[in-house]
Amino acid sequence: MWERKLSERALGMKGSEIRRLFRLSMRPGVISFAGGLPDPGSFPKEEASHVLSRLLRERGEVLLQYGPARGDEKLVEAIRERIKRRGMEVGPREVLIVSGAQQGLDLCAKLFVNPGDVVLVEAPTFIGALGAFRNYQARMVGVPMEEDGVDLGALEDTVRALGREGIRPKFFYTIPNFQNPTGILTSQEKRRGVLELARKYDFLIVEDDAYGELGFGAAEADVRSIKAQDEEGRVLYLGSFSKIVSPGIRLGWVAGPEPLIDRFEMAKQMLDVCPNPLIQAMVVELSKDGFLDGHVRRLWEIYRSRRDAMVSALRGHMPESVRWTEPSGGFYLWVTLPDGRDAIDLFHMAVKRKVAFVIGSAFYPDESVRNVFRLSFCHEPEEVIEEGIERLGEATQAFLAR
Repeated sequence: MWERKLSERALGMKGSEIRRLFRLSMRPGVISFAGGLPDPGSFPKEEASHVLSRLLRERGEVLLQYGPARGDEKLVEAIRERIKRRGMEVGPREVLIVSGAQQGLDLCAKLFVNPGDVVLVEAPTFIGALGAFRNYQARMVGVPMEEDGVDLGALEDTVRALGREGIRPKFFYTIPNFQNPTGILTSQEKRRGVLELARKYDFLIVEDDAYGELGFGAAEADVRSIKAQDEEGRVLYLGSFSKIVSPGIRLGWVAGPEPLIDRFEMAKQMLDVCPNPLIQAMVVELSKDGFLDGHVRRLWEIYRSRRDAMVSALRGHMPESVRWTEPSGGFYLWVTLPDGRDAIDLFHMAVKRKVAFVIGSAFYPDESVRNVFRLSFCHEPEEVIEEGIERLGEATQAFLAR
């Protein structure tokens, strides 16, 4: 009965094959490189426990009450100071606290997308963004990636082709720092190029920087965020505490022009009234006296070591015909099989050997590329990574020999 009552938007929502495959990856004994789960041992549990106890004791009546829809002013100030070090100057009314960057993506789609509007995305890109835009009936057009970021020529060709149809894209969604799923760091030249094309053809940019503080190489020192180079208010910037504190706190932010953030605030208020006051206050306290900065430096060491372990294991166990990225930050490597192979077939062989990954087709708006998959190095310790990649190498050898 209820199916007949659903809206067109709800009927257009589709379950992902990835959900079913994730369930397979959760079977007992399976080493999973599927989820982008931060290292649970890195969560600042003791510090958070002390801070929360003190906050509840001293300010419990306030922090357990409703709070401002825009977010805690002290947290906004901490965010402004944090991103200022990375070249971004934003005013106190140009930041909105959201329940994770994923909510920011949903708000972007809600505020910008009418059914059928074109949204440009990197191909491949974050599954959560594809889902958010699809839920609002966007027409997503993928633009291929190169080793140093989006293919600028292809981006311009795509915009021109759309223009010949009388279509102007609403925005281009990009993850320039340690992209999910490829791990690619977009070059400074390409960041400038994306902004120039946005100006030339009058589209907006949604810059998702969830992994921006997790650079453990030297290359990221040579690049600036696209938002930091924006002089027109054309870039909407998404940030998150999920990767540097914990994903369970569900805390992120959106930064952009004040009139636009005002509209985001109105839309967000209808979703969840306000962000969690207690958790916001906890993050403010963790940001004081250099604790969070020191914590992030410790994360660099953890994830650098795990990246190194995975790359070394891949070199030792994978066939020569298989290629992969070697990122200088973030959580992910992107693996490419020889042409004509389908990663889902390898997935089923790998699960039988008790190792799992995410098939790459799900990261494309049209799911057209089949010979790729994503590996996460963030969750498992080095010795488990070695064992898992050995199993994966055996599965891949058998798969390619068929």
